[in-house]
Amino acid sequence: MEKILSKLEDKQRELHGKKGRIIVSWNRFARSVREAVEFYTEAKQAELYAWAQSLPDQARRTVSKVPFRSLFLAITPYLMYLLLFSNYKVIRKLLGLTLVPKPNMHFCPSLELLIFRCFPHQILAKFANPVFDFLAAIPYLIHFPLPVLMILHKLVDKRRRSTLLFYVWIAGWCNFLGVFIQFVFPTAPPWYMDSVVFSPQGSELKAGYNEAGFHRLDAILGFPLFHKLYSASPVKFGAFPSLHVAWPTIVLVSDPWVSERFAKLHVLWITWAALYSNHHYGVDAIGAIIMVFTVRFFAGLWSPFCHHLTSLTSSSRNNSYSNLLQV
Repeated sequence: MEKILSKLEDKQRELHGKKGRIIVSWNRFARSVREAVEFYTEAKQAELYAWAQSLPDQARRTVSKVPFRSLFLAITPYLMYLLLFSNYKVIRKLLGLTLVPKPNMHFCPSLELLIFRCFPHQILAKFANPVFDFLAAIPYLIHFPLPVLMILHKLVDKRRRSTLLFYVWIAGWCNFLGVFIQFVFPTAPPWYMDSVVFSPQGSELKAGYNEAGFHRLDAILGFPLFHKLYSASPVKFGAFPSLHVAWPTIVLVSDPWVSERFAKLHVLWITWAALYSNHHYGVDAIGAIIMVFTVRFFAGLWSPFCHHLTSLTSSSRNNSYSNLLQV
């Protein structure tokens, strides 16, 4: 009995040691990013304040209140995401890779069957009709202005204004991490798996279009709205994780508007739409949610803006972050 207890204690110490090393490594990395940004912004801030001196008094006072250093630090992860996303093909070319990657066609379907024992997107597709098409299109179209709408909401609401930079920080890291995963591990979405035709030699002969199930809505509208939106994306094989599901989840974990219940319903809505439209597997949505909560966890350990969110939450809200998973 004593030997068993001794082994259990050794395992607990080992786990605590690993957790401690992860936290220390994350803190070192975060401090390095902060110091690099501060070094750069100190040089630029003096120039901005000098320029502000030439403005009228009211404008000068407004400019002087803007925390340029914190703002630049908050948007740095998002700038990294934009750099990777907008230069996706250029970076692949510089690395000597093919412009259109060969996607992994087994990971998502295999994991889907392991978890659900079926393909939920195929079941939902059997109920396709114009009403459901329009209902699925709403969260997909909201996906594009959602980041800006959330920023405007926090700017207008003085009580939530202090959480703006934390929201931008979280969103930037989630988007960068998501696109980075899609870059190094491209995965085929359901619409591609269900439509692709290969030659006997293994080369692709034809495949469906990125708008997937929304081609029905394009036909009803008489305008290729979704085809234009998704054919312009440089990332063709970015099924896992789903950034469509990630964005509402980001809103959920960073002081959501309306209510937490509304934010949870938004996550469920976009998840249903992603599967119904044949854009994503269920595991793509699960992966996105896990990714966002992981980033939020590490941001809770350390971030330049976390204390603002903590003070707001403790003083004016009854629901804490620990209750976010309760519906």
